[in-house]
Amino acid sequence: MNSKYALRGFPILIAMTTAALLITGCASLDADRELDMAAEMALRNSSTVDPAVAWSLPVEGESPAWDGMAPLSYDAAVSVALQGDPTLRAALAVIVERRAQYVQQGLPPNPTIAFGIGVAVDGLSGSPLFLKGIQMLSWLWKNPWRVEAAEAELRAAVYDAVNQCVNVLAKTRIELAGVLAAQELLALDRQYVDITQKTIELVEAMQSAGELAELDVDRARVDHQQAVSSLVASEYALLEAKLELLATMGRPDASTSWEAIGELPPSWDIPEDETELLGMAAVGRLDVAAALEAVRVVEADLGLARTRRIPEVGFSLDYWDNFSGREAVLPGATITLPILDNGDPAIAGKKAHLEQVRMKLLAASETAQREVRTTYNQLKDARLQAEIIRHGQLDAAVRAQERSDSAYSEGEVSLNTLLMTQRQRIEVERALVRMEFKTMQAMCMLRQAVGGSFDQSLNTVPQFEIESRPERKASEPSS
Repeated sequence: MNSKYALRGFPILIAMTTAALLITGCASLDADRELDMAAEMALRNSSTVDPAVAWSLPVEGESPAWDGMAPLSYDAAVSVALQGDPTLRAALAVIVERRAQYVQQGLPPNPTIAFGIGVAVDGLSGSPLFLKGIQMLSWLWKNPWRVEAAEAELRAAVYDAVNQCVNVLAKTRIELAGVLAAQELLALDRQYVDITQKTIELVEAMQSAGELAELDVDRARVDHQQAVSSLVASEYALLEAKLELLATMGRPDASTSWEAIGELPPSWDIPEDETELLGMAAVGRLDVAAALEAVRVVEADLGLARTRRIPEVGFSLDYWDNFSGREAVLPGATITLPILDNGDPAIAGKKAHLEQVRMKLLAASETAQREVRTTYNQLKDARLQAEIIRHGQLDAAVRAQERSDSAYSEGEVSLNTLLMTQRQRIEVERALVRMEFKTMQAMCMLRQAVGGSFDQSLNTVPQFEIESRPERKASEPSS
């Protein structure tokens, strides 16, 4: 056996492998472009907080936006949640995973090398040798479908990450508003405790003067104790609201010795036309965009299933050296004919799956429309109710309490009237705070329903192509 002839087939096999790599290219695993796209789309959540900066910080690290003790505003809470919420980081990790899957689907199958060396057992000289190289070629018409599906999954991962950001920040704003409302309710309860304490002192003085019975003093004390009980409940309600907010922000172990600041509700430029809001949701809902990408994934899977009707083809190259020293190079091919399994069951299954995801896309679109209309209706209702309470009930309740205070001091009304007007005023003030919170809640839910922003330029879902080798951004010189 002449060993130099054993390597004759390798140049051909190497040429095949090189051609395969040139055809497929070499995609990059770098997911920075998709992560940058997610950060850019996430700007719809806040014009003052940069998601890219928040995501560059350690998820459990200190936030430059809030030290845990300073007054907490809406923007500070949003910034901390962007950095500290683990579900957002998990969604970003999915983008990196989908990028790796995209690269994987674009790669050809590895070539197979087989060889064998024989040993003569009949006492004669010589020994056989064979080398065999195999490269499957079916990936040439299968991989484009796999890559198309992987591209859609990567785009869907970007949309899902930004949608998770929209959901988390909507919850953050609502819970901060809940803390603001709890603070106001606590202040009202403290005020009511002071009022009932003064009422006790007034009634005790009048009872000492013989103007009232001991029963009236007992009734005033009952009202005061009820006010104290309500105050204690409000204190714990405020603490619970803070704990819920801290958990949403990714800081469940942070101190609660801070105060929330901000308007309840804040001033947002919200379109007043329902048709305009529906139009914003039509181009801004990220979950609908992700559902559309799911349809494209199954469409690509259906195309891949149809390739099962095409024979599986592979190329092989053999080198043989027999006992007598004769050498041969045998190019060949392997063909798997789709006779018994012609792909029809797989195609039928993918068609049924495609119908399912299309219906899910339709359901997602209809859900978006329903959420816009219902939350907008809730917002209008809350606004009107708050206006009625503020300019109707509250004014009347304040006047009634002031008049009953004066009339009771002069003996013109009974203690029942005084206590009733005091309770009415505090209940009306509590109702106003709750309705203002409900207004803020509806505002956040409507913002979430249209896609995350009422600014059309930020709220539109961008369409983008996946690049196999994205261009790197030129780094700016440090100052």
